[in-house]
Amino acid sequence: MPVRSTFFGTSSVHITDGVSGILVDGFFTRPSLLRVVLGRPIASSSNVVAATLARGGIEHLDAVFVAHSHYDHVLDAPEIVRRAGGVLHGSESTLNVGRGAGLGASSMKRVSDGSTHTFGDFTVRVFEGVHSPGDRYPGTIDSPLVPPARASAYRTGGCYSFLFEHPTGTILVHPSANFVPHKFDGLRVDLLYLGIGGLGAQPAQFQDDYWQHTVEATRPGLVIPVHWDNFGRSLGRRPRPMPRLLDKFARTKDLLDRKSAESGIPVRFQQPFDTITPFG
Repeated sequence: MPVRSTFFGTSSVHITDGVSGILVDGFFTRPSLLRVVLGRPIASSSNVVAATLARGGIEHLDAVFVAHSHYDHVLDAPEIVRRAGGVLHGSESTLNVGRGAGLGASSMKRVSDGSTHTFGDFTVRVFEGVHSPGDRYPGTIDSPLVPPARASAYRTGGCYSFLFEHPTGTILVHPSANFVPHKFDGLRVDLLYLGIGGLGAQPAQFQDDYWQHTVEATRPGLVIPVHWDNFGRSLGRRPRPMPRLLDKFARTKDLLDRKSAESGIPVRFQQPFDTITPFG
């Protein structure tokens, strides 16, 4: 079976070759932005997780890799591990989310810059980076985080990108719209999942540098933007960009269109639950 990748909104992506299955991030519950802004406690919904896994055709996982420990990346990760199996991979902050949700030590593994992890024919290589500008909840989670808890309790922790290497091709998942200069130099990838959250609000020079050090550095055959959708809306509803007060999606879309035309690198948006065969 060919490698397939399915998008679940925000930066949650399932990658499988039919034998091994890996999920990047775990965020299906998607509490409303109003609830988050008002500081009300949030928690994973077991019913939503079960329904989303079923709709997405995920019966078994080997691993869940969490990019960083904000709620819109990690909230459902422990419940996903409980239901679909696998090991939760992330920073110490992410592991403290797992501990607070009751995961045992054997179900969690800490990652670090440059670490590699093998699952069947997949090798996942970890690249440490930086969160996009304007991090609302910086810092670390230093003790088990027991839900329900406010969104502000989900501190950033480490911030990572993940390179999936398979005999048939390579995928780089880069969830945060920021860069470490030259971090990806020398990589060549077939598919780049490119975080664009907040990118439209950044100066033109930052946008140009971001494209250079992520897209131009890796020369992907296809770019799929992630972290563009309003993650306060249920996955069962039609996706929309983030509100204008929080992001400038139209400006980001113009940037992507222009850069794609200049570079010849195609950019395509993937809708939630859409599955593609990137190396087909």
